[in-house]
Amino acid sequence: MMLKKFYEDTRNTQSWNKKYRLILFAFLFFLALFAGITLLSYDKERAKKLYLEQCSKCHRKDGRGIKGVYPPLKNSDYVQNGDKIELLRGMLFGRSGKIIVNGEVYYGVMITEVDKSLSDEDIALILMYVYKEMNNMDVEVTSKDVQRARKEGKLPPHK
Repeated sequence: MMLKKFYEDTRNTQSWNKKYRLILFAFLFFLALFAGITLLSYDKERAKKLYLEQCSKCHRKDGRGIKGVYPPLKNSDYVQNGDKIELLRGMLFGRSGKIIVNGEVYYGVMITEVDKSLSDEDIALILMYVYKEMNNMDVEVTSKDVQRARKEGKLPPHK
Protein backbone atom coordinates (compact mmCIF):
# COMPACT_ATOMS: atom_id res chain seq x y z
CA MET A 1 0.00 0.00 0.00
CA MET A 2 2.78 2.40 0.92
CA LEU A 3 4.63 1.60 -2.32
CA LYS A 4 1.47 2.31 -4.31
CA LYS A 5 1.10 5.71 -2.57
CA PHE A 6 4.76 6.52 -3.28
CA TYR A 7 4.26 5.58 -6.94
CA GLU A 8 1.16 7.78 -7.23
CA ASP A 9 2.94 10.74 -5.56
CA THR A 10 5.93 10.31 -7.86
CA ARG A 11 3.70 10.03 -10.87
CA ASN A 12 1.82 13.21 -9.88
CA THR A 13 5.12 15.03 -9.30
CA GLN A 14 6.40 13.90 -12.69
CA SER A 15 3.15 15.03 -14.27
CA TRP A 16 3.43 18.37 -12.47
CA ASN A 17 7.05 18.70 -13.59
CA LYS A 18 6.09 17.90 -17.18
CA LYS A 19 3.43 20.59 -17.14
CA TYR A 20 5.77 23.22 -15.80
CA ARG A 21 8.61 22.14 -18.04
CA LEU A 22 6.25 22.46 -21.00
CA ILE A 23 5.13 25.93 -19.86
CA LEU A 24 8.74 26.99 -19.31
CA PHE A 25 9.74 25.63 -22.72
CA ALA A 26 6.84 27.44 -24.42
CA PHE A 27 7.75 30.69 -22.64
CA LEU A 28 11.41 30.41 -23.66
CA PHE A 29 10.44 29.47 -27.22
CA PHE A 30 8.19 32.50 -27.63
CA LEU A 31 10.74 34.74 -25.95
CA ALA A 32 13.41 33.55 -28.39
CA LEU A 33 10.98 33.90 -31.29
CA PHE A 34 10.08 37.46 -30.26
CA ALA A 35 13.74 38.37 -29.79
CA GLY A 36 14.52 36.83 -33.17
CA ILE A 37 11.82 38.85 -34.89
CA THR A 38 13.10 42.02 -33.26
CA LEU A 39 16.66 41.27 -34.31
CA LEU A 40 15.66 40.24 -37.81
CA SER A 41 13.50 43.31 -38.35
CA TYR A 42 16.60 45.46 -38.90
CA ASP A 43 18.41 44.28 -42.00
CA LYS A 44 21.38 46.64 -42.26
CA GLU A 45 22.26 45.76 -45.86
CA ARG A 46 18.68 46.20 -47.09
CA ALA A 47 18.38 49.43 -45.11
CA LYS A 48 21.57 50.77 -46.64
CA LYS A 49 20.42 49.83 -50.15
CA LEU A 50 17.08 51.59 -49.61
CA TYR A 51 18.79 54.67 -48.18
CA LEU A 52 21.17 54.86 -51.14
CA GLU A 53 18.30 54.47 -53.63
CA GLN A 54 15.92 56.89 -51.93
CA CYS A 55 17.90 59.53 -50.04
CA SER A 56 21.52 59.72 -51.17
CA LYS A 57 20.91 61.96 -54.18
CA CYS A 58 20.38 64.89 -51.85
CA HIS A 59 21.74 63.84 -48.48
CA ARG A 60 24.76 62.05 -50.04
CA LYS A 61 25.86 58.45 -49.60
CA ASP A 62 27.56 59.21 -46.30
CA GLY A 63 24.61 61.27 -45.00
CA ARG A 64 26.62 64.48 -44.72
CA GLY A 65 24.35 66.44 -47.10
CA ILE A 66 25.52 69.50 -49.01
CA LYS A 67 26.26 72.50 -46.81
CA GLY A 68 23.72 75.27 -47.32
CA VAL A 69 21.65 73.17 -49.73
CA TYR A 70 20.73 69.76 -48.27
CA PRO A 71 21.04 69.25 -44.51
CA PRO A 72 23.09 66.41 -43.10
CA LEU A 73 21.45 63.32 -41.68
CA LYS A 74 24.68 61.96 -40.20
CA ASN A 75 25.46 63.29 -36.72
CA SER A 76 22.48 65.58 -37.13
CA ASP A 77 20.98 67.36 -34.14
CA TYR A 78 17.78 67.65 -36.18
CA VAL A 79 17.53 63.84 -36.36
CA GLN A 80 18.81 63.22 -32.83
CA ASN A 81 16.39 65.68 -31.22
CA GLY A 82 13.54 65.22 -33.67
CA ASP A 83 10.36 63.26 -33.35
CA LYS A 84 10.36 60.10 -35.48
CA ILE A 85 6.79 60.68 -36.64
CA GLU A 86 7.74 64.17 -37.81
CA LEU A 87 10.80 62.78 -39.59
CA LEU A 88 8.65 60.13 -41.27
CA ARG A 89 6.13 62.77 -42.35
CA GLY A 90 8.98 64.68 -43.97
CA MET A 91 10.12 61.54 -45.77
CA LEU A 92 6.61 60.79 -46.98
CA PHE A 93 5.33 64.24 -47.88
CA GLY A 94 8.38 66.51 -48.07
CA ARG A 95 9.26 69.66 -46.12
CA SER A 96 9.52 73.34 -46.76
CA GLY A 97 10.68 76.45 -44.96
CA LYS A 98 13.61 77.28 -42.75
CA ILE A 99 15.30 74.62 -40.65
CA ILE A 100 18.47 74.74 -38.59
CA VAL A 101 20.67 71.66 -38.55
CA ASN A 102 23.90 71.63 -36.56
CA GLY A 103 23.80 75.43 -36.41
CA GLU A 104 23.47 75.84 -40.20
CA VAL A 105 20.33 77.44 -41.64
CA TYR A 106 18.68 75.68 -44.58
CA TYR A 107 15.88 77.22 -46.64
CA GLY A 108 14.08 75.38 -49.30
CA VAL A 109 11.76 72.63 -50.24
CA MET A 110 12.35 68.96 -49.70
CA ILE A 111 10.49 67.20 -52.43
CA THR A 112 10.37 63.73 -51.07
CA GLU A 113 12.39 61.12 -52.90
CA VAL A 114 10.73 58.23 -51.07
CA ASP A 115 9.14 56.09 -53.74
CA LYS A 116 5.38 55.82 -53.32
CA SER A 117 5.57 52.08 -54.01
CA LEU A 118 7.77 51.38 -50.97
CA SER A 119 6.18 49.37 -48.20
CA ASP A 120 5.73 50.87 -44.75
CA GLU A 121 8.34 48.40 -43.51
CA ASP A 122 10.88 49.68 -46.06
CA ILE A 123 10.25 53.30 -45.09
CA ALA A 124 10.67 52.41 -41.42
CA LEU A 125 13.89 50.59 -42.29
CA ILE A 126 15.33 53.69 -43.98
CA LEU A 127 14.74 55.84 -40.90
CA MET A 128 16.15 53.12 -38.65
CA TYR A 129 19.27 53.15 -40.85
CA VAL A 130 19.61 56.91 -40.38
CA TYR A 131 19.19 56.51 -36.62
CA LYS A 132 21.46 53.49 -36.16
CA GLU A 133 24.19 53.90 -38.74
CA MET A 134 24.42 57.67 -39.04
CA ASN A 135 23.56 58.81 -35.52
CA ASN A 136 24.48 55.82 -33.37
CA MET A 137 20.99 55.76 -31.88
CA ASP A 138 19.03 52.63 -31.02
CA VAL A 139 15.58 53.80 -32.08
CA GLU A 140 13.01 51.32 -33.32
CA VAL A 141 10.84 52.48 -36.18
CA THR A 142 7.89 50.30 -37.13
CA SER A 143 5.37 50.10 -39.93
CA LYS A 144 2.81 51.33 -37.38
CA ASP A 145 4.89 54.51 -36.99
CA VAL A 146 4.80 54.97 -40.77
CA GLN A 147 1.03 54.40 -40.82
CA ARG A 148 0.62 57.01 -38.09
CA ALA A 149 2.78 59.46 -40.05
CA ARG A 150 0.68 58.84 -43.17
CA LYS A 151 -2.48 59.46 -41.18
CA GLU A 152 -1.12 62.73 -39.73
CA GLY A 153 -0.28 63.90 -43.24
CA LYS A 154 1.88 66.69 -44.64
CA LEU A 155 3.79 68.93 -42.26
CA PRO A 156 3.20 72.68 -42.20
CA PRO A 157 6.11 74.77 -43.49
CA HIS A 158 8.91 75.54 -41.04
CA LYS A 159 9.01 79.19 -39.97
